[in-house]
Amino acid sequence: MKKRIAFLLLLAASIPMTEAAHAHGWHSGRWHEKYADVLAVPSLFFTYRHGVLAGSYPEGESTTEVRFSDVCAYLGHVCLCGAGGYKIAAEAVREMGGLEKLPERGEFILISGRDHAVGDVIAYVLGCARRSDPEKSTYFIRSVDGLPRREYRYVIAYPPTRSALRVVYRKHLLVGNEAMDGLWEIELGYDEDPGSVGETDVDLYRDMMETMVRDVLFDRKEGLIETRMIPYDEFTALLDSLRG
Repeated sequence: MKKRIAFLLLLAASIPMTEAAHAHGWHSGRWHEKYADVLAVPSLFFTYRHGVLAGSYPEGESTTEVRFSDVCAYLGHVCLCGAGGYKIAAEAVREMGGLEKLPERGEFILISGRDHAVGDVIAYVLGCARRSDPEKSTYFIRSVDGLPRREYRYVIAYPPTRSALRVVYRKHLLVGNEAMDGLWEIELGYDEDPGSVGETDVDLYRDMMETMVRDVLFDRKEGLIETRMIPYDEFTALLDSLRG
């Protein structure tokens, strides 16, 4: 009875908060209709023991679903970093998880060649985490020098099957570095003062972002993401060097 009363009190308290949010025009969790096809890209499915232990799923179920819309909610917007990270995570699941048995979320290990949001999204989707204790970490950042501009490299491993994947993400192939530099300038200007960015530049930024997100998620750029399975011992040697 006490639990029911507490739940009703919490629900009652949330109603005025929701109404206030709508009154202020705050984001409702729905995305612009122009992204309907993008948000409908196939979900990724994992088993997850902790979800079963916590009683999070219906009786008899042991799987959890990660959608691209979850990534957008994690970042707060639909964007290129989210698309790249989600697509790379999907490639890892396809290459290492297989179709006969779903991979376990939280059992992957990610090594990112750059400290960047794309790596954070991959880690979010696969359930990798950074910890102060390297032995407990499953997400590492190991800067790789000498890479071409806007080229990202990752190693993703799935220890339960002793599988390891090397990934190269050539983001510069989307529109070229010069065009991306221009978009970055627009973004920096908008961050500093939204009123300083003209309507033409805003429209340009939005149009190009929409196109690039689709190019990534729908495989519209040849050579954009390259994957290659590597010997598991090669991965463990790299991991040992990071864990010291």
